Order: sequence, then C-alpha cells, then structure tokens
Amino acid sequence: MNLDKTIKKYMKKEPLFVSPTHTLGDVAEAMGKERKDIAVVKDKKGEVQGLVTSHDLFDALRTWVLQKDMLEQIPSEIRELKVANIMKGAYTKEFMEACGLTGTNVCITLGEDDTIANAIRVMAVTGLDHILISGEGGVIGTLSDDDLVKAFVD
Repeated sequence: MNLDKTIKKYMKKEPLFVSPTHTLGDVAEAMGKERKDIAVVKDKKGEVQGLVTSHDLFDALRTWVLQKDMLEQIPSEIRELKVANIMKGAYTKEFMEACGLTGTNVCITLGEDDTIANAIRVMAVTGLDHILISGEGGVIGTLSDDDLVKAFVD
C-alpha cells in the first residue's frame, strides 16, 4: 500500500449539507434520497458547525429503543430531534476554536491532494472518524475511516 496516494480518489464528493435545526427525520430522509452516510451541518451564516453520520442517527434510535425497551414504530420524539442535539461537533468545535479557526476554514480539514498517510495521522491525533475535505468555495467532500480502508485494497 502506498500511503503517499492522495485522498482525492477515496473521498466522497458533493457532501450533503443540513442545518442544525433540521430534524433527524429530515436528515434521514435526505441521506436516503442522496445515498449519503454523512451530512455536514452548516449554520445560517454558512459556517460549519459539525457532522452527522448515519451512525449518529442509529445511535439516537438505539438509545431511545434501549430506554423504552421495545421495538415499536419510531416515535415523533426521535424524528423531531434537532440535528444540533446529536451532531459530532462539540469536540471538533473546541479543537477548531483552539486553532483560532471557524467556518469552512476549520483546521480539521484536508485538501483533496493531501496524502492517505496525513489523513490517517489527523484521524489518529483528533480521534475523529470523518474529516472534511476543503477546496475552492469551502467544503467539497468528506473522508471517513471506512473510505481509507479502500486505499488498503488498491
């Protein structure tokens, strides 16, 4: 495996953008339609606030099911939860602020020409399993640890 390969080949392009006020139902529906497993959360100003993954949606549902100890229809309480309540962002936002950066110029981003090795380093140091990929105009894609596994096969 060549760790000097660029992440361009492995990243997911054209990310799904949602608002912190979207509901889980809204995000799940959009993810299904767009066939995406991650959504980038932007506020009204267009600044990146965090990420929501399909795993986050499942975790919210699993938490409710375990607390209720039954598998019934998903209640409106879950569908109506706001994205801001479950998005990955608290740690990310603190890290960004520590670096003095906010919005689409966050320090936990890589460019599409960065290497697989660098992506692995960033994920290892930050503990994140998703990284935003920036380019002209802001966020142009995402990269997950699952995407990096594909690089080992090539």
